[in-house]
Amino acid sequence: MNKTDRLEYRDSSATHAMILVGVNLNEEGKPDRWKIENSWGKEVGKNGIFVCSDAYFDEFVYQAVIHKSLLNEKQLALLEAEAEEILPWAM
Repeated sequence: MNKTDRLEYRDSSATHAMILVGVNLNEEGKPDRWKIENSWGKEVGKNGIFVCSDAYFDEFVYQAVIHKSLLNEKQLALLEAEAEEILPWAM
């Protein structure tokens, strides 16, 4: 199933947390790998650290929480705009 179908049929949901601790940018300056600290603890991965492809994030990540101090002016302005509901299957 694709991401939309997994959400619609409740085969997948946002039930896990990770902290992004690094990113690898390709020659074009676009992310291709992410270094994450997993919430499972230091016993798994390499001391709790994993590397995931950008394609993995496209397919399996549903939400990201970003501290306001890391947003640019355009992104901060979006916080002032009226919220728009996006249905899960519209992704």
